[in-house]
Amino acid sequence: MKKILNITFALCLIAFMPSISKAQLKMPQASPKASVMQMVGLTEISIDYHAPSVKGRTIWGDLVPYDSVWRTGANEATVISFSDDVNIEGKKLTAGKYALLTIPSKSGDWTIIFNKKKDLWGAFGYDKADDILRVKVKQAPHDMTETMMFAFGDVTINSTNVVLRWEKIKFSFKIQVETDNKVMKLIKDSIAVNPNKASIYRQAAGYTVTSGLHLNDGLTWINKAISIKEEDRSYWTQAQILAKLGKYKEAITAGNKAIDLAKDDKDFAEAIPSIKKAVEEYKTKAK
Repeated sequence: MKKILNITFALCLIAFMPSISKAQLKMPQASPKASVMQMVGLTEISIDYHAPSVKGRTIWGDLVPYDSVWRTGANEATVISFSDDVNIEGKKLTAGKYALLTIPSKSGDWTIIFNKKKDLWGAFGYDKADDILRVKVKQAPHDMTETMMFAFGDVTINSTNVVLRWEKIKFSFKIQVETDNKVMKLIKDSIAVNPNKASIYRQAAGYTVTSGLHLNDGLTWINKAISIKEEDRSYWTQAQILAKLGKYKEAITAGNKAIDLAKDDKDFAEAIPSIKKAVEEYKTKAK
């Protein structure tokens, strides 16, 4: 009986050994995985990369050679994705995912490459024929950055700059999107489906305040919202549009109406100080 048990135990151990041999310890990476994401208007832009550190090494011209294709990070090539078509430094790029590669230069412009073969390990397997877009950018000196990082800067509803910083240099490239056409279509479609919903008109008018575009359309929409339902938020939006149109006397009236209604609205009462401040500013500009 004991012999049978020993044999059974040995067989179980043998069966279990392959799973032990296949097991791997999950250890920290020397160049950890990182990602950044930014909404620009209605377009989502994301960058997935591995972030190397300087660690006392000479980076440019040594670890990262000049005039050669670089993965723009470590390990796998960096990948950038766009949910909609964009313009990179004024050049069109269709929605999708791309390997983001770079050719550093010691003294001239750097080349930024968007390559359709996004599953590269480093730059191994890179083929220029797979390039979808190349743009030239300037590199500039920067404070020491130990670990490479991507960031988004100067974000508006229509554009942003992608910035890479590592060691003592940085470079950036501009991304532009077609937000306005998409928003205006969305507004028109929503109004067609909900022609008597005040909140739709108010949200549409709010976009004109934020963007500074289509202000006369915005005034029409907010007037329609108020005709359906008088609300403090709508009068405040109306005041802002009127002020942007230079109609300060009317903006003062709308702002005061918003303040009066907000006094009985606990969810909007916190906006009263800001509205009062704006009304006082309108008074200095009213003729």
